[in-house]
Amino acid sequence: MLKLSKKSEYGLIALTHMLNQPAGDVTKARDIANCYNIPAEILAKILQTLARNGVIQSAQGARGGYFLAQGGGRISLADIIETLEGPLGLVDCVGERNSECVQLANCNISNPLAAIQEQLKRFLSGISLEDINNQAEIKKVRWLDSTTL
Repeated sequence: MLKLSKKSEYGLIALTHMLNQPAGDVTKARDIANCYNIPAEILAKILQTLARNGVIQSAQGARGGYFLAQGGGRISLADIIETLEGPLGLVDCVGERNSECVQLANCNISNPLAAIQEQLKRFLSGISLEDINNQAEIKKVRWLDSTTL
């Protein structure tokens, strides 16, 4: 089963939260953690990883916190997942770790899986943080419309 880890889920929640803050505002990790009921220690490590890899920036001091390093339209879902999880991969034999596979010499699925993996990466690269945020807004509006009928 393909699924995002909690690390990626929490990272996406935090980044979407930052995207919705007024320009120039910084957000404290603890505020995000409290707002979305995320363990603060885990979120702090996730935000540090995102900052170390240039997805977000940190501001030090009493009024410090985190903010997006660039616009939400320029941060892709693939960038976020790879920053937090490592290279996207369906199986270990496709990509950087193919030398570890003992079946590689006789494998009849590595080429099709490599093509699928490339398409998946291209698809995730085409989804921006802004796109994710807009979909959340659409669902919220639809839910509100259905409750008022």
